[in-house]
Amino acid sequence: MNFLTLLSLISLGLSFPLNHTLPTTSPKVDKFQPKVFVVTMFSLEEEHWLQNVYFANNFTLPGLSPLYPMVHCTTDFDVCHVTTGEGEINAANTMMALLLNPLFDYSETFWLINGIAGGHPQEISYGSVTIAKYAVQVALQYEMSYNDIMADHKNWTSGYWSYGSDDPLAYPENVYGTEVFELNEKLRDKALEVAKSVEDQFVEGSERNIGLRKLYPSPANKKPFVKGCDVLTSDTYFSAKTLDDYFYNLTSVLTNGSATYCSTAQEDNASLEAFIRLAKSGVARYDRVIVMRSISDYAQPPSNFTDPVYWFNEYDQGGIQASLDNLFTAGFAIVEDILNNWDNYTEIQADNYLGDIFGTLGGKMDFGKESYVIH
Repeated sequence: MNFLTLLSLISLGLSFPLNHTLPTTSPKVDKFQPKVFVVTMFSLEEEHWLQNVYFANNFTLPGLSPLYPMVHCTTDFDVCHVTTGEGEINAANTMMALLLNPLFDYSETFWLINGIAGGHPQEISYGSVTIAKYAVQVALQYEMSYNDIMADHKNWTSGYWSYGSDDPLAYPENVYGTEVFELNEKLRDKALEVAKSVEDQFVEGSERNIGLRKLYPSPANKKPFVKGCDVLTSDTYFSAKTLDDYFYNLTSVLTNGSATYCSTAQEDNASLEAFIRLAKSGVARYDRVIVMRSISDYAQPPSNFTDPVYWFNEYDQGGIQASLDNLFTAGFAIVEDILNNWDNYTEIQADNYLGDIFGTLGGKMDFGKESYVIH
């Protein structure tokens, strides 16, 4: 029985046992070959997948998050799911443990990173779905309290500046290698096409959500839509205009003007670093990773709010259910399309640069500098 047949049966009200334990060391178990692996980051993101997809095989793997120790797979193992835990450390450790697990063969697997994010209101609206070509890690910088430096640096707008420089918007001289990742643009565009085909199924959210959008100019005041634009990674949950605008400009600097920041999350560069390292060894396909983020909140308040702390802590933005619903609607459509059109997807070949700031996977980078100080 295939994945889509199972979904049809579930829609008729049939139920199935949802727990089945598999050994992790038995030599009798062949390697499983998922066609699609869905990656969420925390409980709210995983709920739609666990409630609406029949995962017959649910088993623990070593090295996964203590909060989310299980992998979930359909009967035929064509579709699997994992939750990493929030933040860069959790994402990196979960993905590395998962990719190195000997139960799986990932040589043909497509990956859908499927989570919510903050949104830059100059580019996107609440409840919208974004799919990235670039993931940019913005918190690898020097930082001082702005109050300590403002007297001597009146033209600075924050306390951040790039490693090895004395300019907030200079390209860093010192890099770690995880600052920028570029993904398969053709696969991104195909995912955008599929997501846009279900855009009319998106929910607008609560009355509070609808009212929230009206506080902003376009495009933040629009109904939820699908857009190809880029994601930031930072463990620091930043908010308000000064930092949001600074990171918007820094994104352009770090990608030589190629990336447009519209969503901000805590995990994607960490997950992509695991993919880069294992793709280098042939374990996984970096060119088959899709990064999808829906917008659960705005990263800065509307212009008439004078107290960003109140906005951040107290103002009711209406909850995040619309972003979660639309995230699953678009994500499920892509998973379904990959399964139904497998041969077409396997023929998608990237013609843009793929990889990190070090050129780990080869090819000619379209961002970065000729040389860096690497520690």
